[in-house]
Amino acid sequence: MNNNLAIISDIHGNLQALEAVVADIRSQGISDCICLGDIVGYGGSPAECIDLVRDFCSLSLMGNHDHYVSSTTDIQDVSDEVRQVVDWTRHHLSAERLSWLGTLPMHFDGGDIEAVHASLHKPDDWPYMLQAGDATQHFKHQVKPVCFIGHTHQPEMWVEGEDQAVNTTSVESLRPDLKQVINVGSVGQPRDKDERACYLIYRRGHQDVWWRRVPYDIAGAQRAITAAGLPAKHAARLEKGK
Repeated sequence: MNNNLAIISDIHGNLQALEAVVADIRSQGISDCICLGDIVGYGGSPAECIDLVRDFCSLSLMGNHDHYVSSTTDIQDVSDEVRQVVDWTRHHLSAERLSWLGTLPMHFDGGDIEAVHASLHKPDDWPYMLQAGDATQHFKHQVKPVCFIGHTHQPEMWVEGEDQAVNTTSVESLRPDLKQVINVGSVGQPRDKDERACYLIYRRGHQDVWWRRVPYDIAGAQRAITAAGLPAKHAARLEKGK
């Protein structure tokens, strides 16, 4: 039996990327998948992405864009472009889908692992883990040896006590003696200058993590954004991976 776990994050309404990633996960013989949030935002296919995540993933966490869209109050401290996408998405999701987004949990405890969208340090403030100090704050709250995150759209691994992130898009062995927090990358909005969709496989038997890059129909995702009348910036950046 395959004991591997697929972990996806930051889909952002990009159905073409999500479908390609789901197909790749299935090709690896993996049936267990969790999503770390931001199913919606930026892209033109939020409802379809929600439906596919609900069908394919055993669990999804709350991302900041999921919170923005499902919240019944006015959101603060976001750009006009993000606000435009949030308003459009709210009006293009059914009440049932909005309700589902609003009930997603913030944290996952999976026995040997845990997961959160942004950081275990003030998770509902959505802090970015961009430097060692951010990881240090997170590690104070991490209980399990391994925690998976998304949010920055950049695949990397932080090791407790080390000043630099392990920046990789391939296979990295886990350290049994230290805590690690691992960013799984972004399915629908990669920002590490690689335009391919990114997700991660946690291989329990090998005790390692494997970042997978998957080509997808970028032009189709761009057309969905344009047809929705959403900011052109969000379509243009897809082909640049940033």
